[in-house]
Amino acid sequence: MTIISSLATTPTSYDPTRTRVRVVAGALVVAATTTAVLLITTPWGDRYDSSADDVLSYDKLAAVRDGAWAGMLADGLAFAVVGITLGMITCHLAPGRGRVPALLGAVLTTLGGICFAMGGFAFATLTWFASGIAEDDGRALVDYANDNPLHLLGATMAGFLLFTVGGLVLASALYRARAVPAVGISAYVLLVLAQFTPLSGRAIDCVQIAMMALFVALAVSVLRRTVA
Repeated sequence: MTIISSLATTPTSYDPTRTRVRVVAGALVVAATTTAVLLITTPWGDRYDSSADDVLSYDKLAAVRDGAWAGMLADGLAFAVVGITLGMITCHLAPGRGRVPALLGAVLTTLGGICFAMGGFAFATLTWFASGIAEDDGRALVDYANDNPLHLLGATMAGFLLFTVGGLVLASALYRARAVPAVGISAYVLLVLAQFTPLSGRAIDCVQIAMMALFVALAVSVLRRTVA
């Protein structure tokens, strides 16, 4: 006689969708926090003025040579992750109403984050080499870079612009979806606009730190929803 024992199966609470959302939200927390810490510590020294006739100054490069290279690499990678994950989270929060602007904004912030990372790391690499070779050659390289601002800052500025526009589009998607409090969206829009006012370097850093704090708050709220 064959005895077949039936094994009781324990239902699992594993939800792959929730897990993916948690991973994305967690990545946004880490990336935004990293960017905020770098803005606080500024390993690259004083903020570069992209509107100045000479963006780079050879005399200021040597003092922050290694810190600038590592800091800009970390900042570029973190900013790219912010652009990608922010768009993904918004698409998650706006699956119905607000879906179209969420998709459009996600594309823009993703492209913006990647362009910013590429341009930032290229900029950092240039400054590292310029301050490490013979002084006459380094000064000549810096002068040549300053004479070609499009190649020096083009990718970085394009990335910043794409991310900025994409972020505003994502904000409109979240507003239409009623996914987050309107006060948070309003605060983000005001911070975006504040970046284009004549603020000093550290003041702009504070504005962008506050923006990163809003991204962290958004990601944490999503994490809390997935465990509720």
